[in-house]
Amino acid sequence: MGEEKYLMEDNGAPQYQHLYEMLTAQGLPVYISCNERQAEVIPDTYNKLVDAYDQIGPIGGLATAIAEDAKSSWLVVACDLMGLTPEAVTGLISANAPEYDIITYQHPESRFYETTLTIYNPGAFIVLKRAIRKEVYSLQDILKKCATKAIEGSAGFLVNVNTREDRDTSRGSFL
Repeated sequence: MGEEKYLMEDNGAPQYQHLYEMLTAQGLPVYISCNERQAEVIPDTYNKLVDAYDQIGPIGGLATAIAEDAKSSWLVVACDLMGLTPEAVTGLISANAPEYDIITYQHPESRFYETTLTIYNPGAFIVLKRAIRKEVYSLQDILKKCATKAIEGSAGFLVNVNTREDRDTSRGSFL
């Protein structure tokens, strides 16, 4: 995994704060998905959803959000996307369509779906819940089993940063 990604700074603030401010500036309701230890570090001035599922990765945070509100779509934004721009978020939201369970970016080089810069619509929730019951914790697997709309993303804002070294070597890719 690397370091505590949510605390890494690249934009003048810890990444959780930077993303929270970016998304709220776009008028979006924002919740920080975190475990109990992280919830103690993140100030109470932030909306938090503490993971109800322990040690199953990002799918646990999404399942916790669904339990909070199963009628709404959930935009998932991972804290390790240091190059994320407001335009990338707007592009994803603009691509949302009711006939799809999931809207996501597809990496232009690897062709992989970006599971943690994604809109999960209610149609995907039953597939996600079924996967958790079967102890299958792969969001890639969820995307393959749902009606998924993939839009081409920029390699810059899809750079995954797990350590300060990753951040430093990838910094030029964000542009």
